[in-house]
Amino acid sequence: MNKSNKKFFLNSFFSSLPGFISILLSLLSIPIYLKFGGKEEYGNYIFLHFLSFIAPILNFGLGKISAINISKNKDQDKVALILLFKTLKNSLIILVFCFLFLVANIFFGFISPVFLLLTILSIFLTILFVTIEGIFQGKELFFGLMLINLFFYGVSLSLPPFLLIFLYKNYENLFIFSLIIKASIVIISLYYLFGHKNLKFFYKYPSSLPYYSDQKWFSISNLLNITYEVMDKYLIKLHIGSTALAIYSIPQQLTGKLSILSKGISAVLLPSIALKKSKLITKNLLVSLKFFILIIPFFIFLFFYFFDIFFEIWIGKDSSTEIINLAKIFSVVTWVSCLSHLIISYYEGVGIIKKNSIIEILFFPFFFTFLYLSILEKNLIIIAFIVLFKEIILFLLRSIKLIKKISIIKYSYFMLGVLCFLLLNSLDI
Repeated sequence: MNKSNKKFFLNSFFSSLPGFISILLSLLSIPIYLKFGGKEEYGNYIFLHFLSFIAPILNFGLGKISAINISKNKDQDKVALILLFKTLKNSLIILVFCFLFLVANIFFGFISPVFLLLTILSIFLTILFVTIEGIFQGKELFFGLMLINLFFYGVSLSLPPFLLIFLYKNYENLFIFSLIIKASIVIISLYYLFGHKNLKFFYKYPSSLPYYSDQKWFSISNLLNITYEVMDKYLIKLHIGSTALAIYSIPQQLTGKLSILSKGISAVLLPSIALKKSKLITKNLLVSLKFFILIIPFFIFLFFYFFDIFFEIWIGKDSSTEIINLAKIFSVVTWVSCLSHLIISYYEGVGIIKKNSIIEILFFPFFFTFLYLSILEKNLIIIAFIVLFKEIILFLLRSIKLIKKISIIKYSYFMLGVLCFLLLNSLDI
């Protein structure tokens, strides 16, 4: 293994490690919440975290733009500061509108004021953090990226439930603890990036902040990706209830951790692809695709036959056939989404994110229609299959034109057929 390959795999390991640690934290925290708080409380707690999905949308693609532009510029600190100020300016404007809505809500009582305030603060912190992530990514500070991701996403979600062991608190109190962790990470990250600079440096950024041509497509792509990701959970909460959301989210949250591995690899690929080091990128992208196409499906197949024992040990009496079936479906869903992450990183790096966005726009009406019809049936298994269908179609549309450039993709279609066949035969319905 040459030096460049070692660096790629090491950086990918650092970017992916928070996902593996988050799995361990989830394995500990979820049973604790179910035992001391109950399914409905857990469903509300998870839903508050889910509402932060709007933050990457309101970041307007500045996180990805930071990763791409910082990697291509010699004066990285200057570009980083400009993009950070642009993010801060946007987020403050958004914050003003949110607080105006909060004041109006106090008089009209649409939503719980505390619930709304916690949501607003979480969104504000996450908007800033998405750009901070991009800065770390563009500077190739992948060890630091690992640490801040672990605490901002993993620890802030899984650590608060441990308080229930010592003293019962409702989901809003626990979420405040999550916000304290997130705010601390934002402050520490900013100090790490700019703490060594003198005050004069912070007055050198342009008064007119630049507009990046791809920003609108990154914004549209973020909006669609996140809408695809949370639409099912939002509709379940709205039409079926918090308990159903908890049942649905437990296996999805567990199996979904695999996607952090592909996102970690994509985080390393993106700034490299942006530099147009074609030989290096082709090799690393191929290795990554081979790993997910030829190795990961074998482990997913094994998981099908261990979920029964695992959930019985993990959550005890809260385990059910429905949760086990959902875990099997979501394991395939996550595998397909991992392949999509790698393809999307290619689109973003070479500057054709518009093509991916158009694919997602055209498919969304079909997905929403079938998802809403499945919600009306109030059957979580059917809903999960609709989500699987969505991931498969989007992956096919994204990848089919790349087969001539990346021949390994055609083998993913065969593996997808095999996994779906094994899935249908393993379900206990």
